[in-house]
Amino acid sequence: MRRVADSGRIAAIDVGTNSVHMVVADVDARGFTVVATDKEVVRLGEGSDGMGRISAAAMERGVAAMVRMGHIADGLGAVVRAVATSAVREAANRDEFLAAVRAAAGVDVEVVSGAEEARLIHLGVSRSLDLRGGSVLVVDIGGGSTEFCLARDGELELAQSIKVGAVRLTDLCLPEGRVTRSGIAEVRGRVRSAITHVVREIASMGPGRTVLSSGTSESVARMVAARRDEPEPTGFNGFSFSAGELDGLVEEILGSPTTKERARLEGLEPRRADIIVAGVVILQEVVSALGLERLEFSTSALREGVLLDTAVRRGLTGAASADSSTDSVHRLARRCSVDMVNAEHVARLAERILLATDRAAPDSLRVVRAAALLAECGKAVSYARYHVHSHYIISHADLAGFTDGEIEVIGLVVRFHRKSVPRDSHDGFARLPAPARRQVELLAAVLRLATALNRAHDRSIGDVTGEESDDRLELRAHRVPGASVSVDTNIRAAVERVEPLADALGRPVTVGE
Repeated sequence: MRRVADSGRIAAIDVGTNSVHMVVADVDARGFTVVATDKEVVRLGEGSDGMGRISAAAMERGVAAMVRMGHIADGLGAVVRAVATSAVREAANRDEFLAAVRAAAGVDVEVVSGAEEARLIHLGVSRSLDLRGGSVLVVDIGGGSTEFCLARDGELELAQSIKVGAVRLTDLCLPEGRVTRSGIAEVRGRVRSAITHVVREIASMGPGRTVLSSGTSESVARMVAARRDEPEPTGFNGFSFSAGELDGLVEEILGSPTTKERARLEGLEPRRADIIVAGVVILQEVVSALGLERLEFSTSALREGVLLDTAVRRGLTGAASADSSTDSVHRLARRCSVDMVNAEHVARLAERILLATDRAAPDSLRVVRAAALLAECGKAVSYARYHVHSHYIISHADLAGFTDGEIEVIGLVVRFHRKSVPRDSHDGFARLPAPARRQVELLAAVLRLATALNRAHDRSIGDVTGEESDDRLELRAHRVPGASVSVDTNIRAAVERVEPLADALGRPVTVGE
């Protein structure tokens, strides 16, 4: 680790088999804020000798990439930590590469084991998606290896690495990325043989949810999205697709036998056209062996894990929080000088109102709480139309622990919790799938009502309960002991704003004491 500054700014570099990635972020006890990112395809693992040696050309590319990223990190005043994975780990001349990087870039690169690589990947993914609640399998298909991490209730129970990767198997079985029947059969045979033991172990542990990370999986997510009859998502964190969609995509990719033909496939980055064949076949074999039905994609992976691990090592934060979503929401709210006392009160009222309905799914409770805490962050820009400013801030914030789809919903709930109600004329709302539109309508109405019940900003209404009666929902506001007459102001404001909730629920709603 190079120490260029005794600060909370860290540059984490992942020296991979296919690419070198860097993320620079400011870190403190509440989380981190990304300052810059960079990526360069270097193909350290190229060659048909099973990645036993880094070629002279690849070494030159790798060193040049490290020099450039080191300069960026220096310019940003960041402490640098770089880790190398399978291509460097297995190379007979790895010491030569490490010495060349040290001499040219002034960076000491750590070579991590396969198990440590898996642990860091899990740590990174846990920042972008909530991995609590049952069993979660993370699969990361890299250039030289594939990592498997299985966690139960957020605690890592398995971390294994196997020597099959997109670059490795392309060079061994599919020279120049050309698809042949014998080449594909060899890829499948090698993958099946390599994953037998880990698949048996994972199956015995009962994986529930499956999350994918890194380049191959991102390409799959983008290509699947491009083939759906719906607008492309604004972001891919949390993007999900079925095993059936994967099978259809593999068939299409294998039907384009040359790299040049595949480079024209919609959604595929041309620079990955040669190695995508081996990558998707690896994924398909894993999915088939484990009988997986649905897959999610995480935009965070090894480099974010390195960043968090480095922050812990430097004493900038404690062990990574299992609830990264709460940390990120509070962090953004504080940065925007939100009145957290009132925001927390409104969030509780919103949760209580939602619980009084028959629509209180865990994901909706989580989203409406985040929306309530961030509803006034736009006041940091201007009080006028602050809900619109809040929407913009949320949509462009790095809210860890939420999928991109959830972030979009949170932003729109805030956008429509006051003034106008959700309308199809609003582009952001119109492009959402129907279930998400219904969620926005409901949660924006709930937040509108919760905000009204604290209209005087005095927290005089401490709780809300509900009772179903004659096909209607009767909400009862409970005043705190000794509350002032402003309770009447708050209830009157709620009565005036109850109609959107009634529309969302499809039945009358009343509010009283």
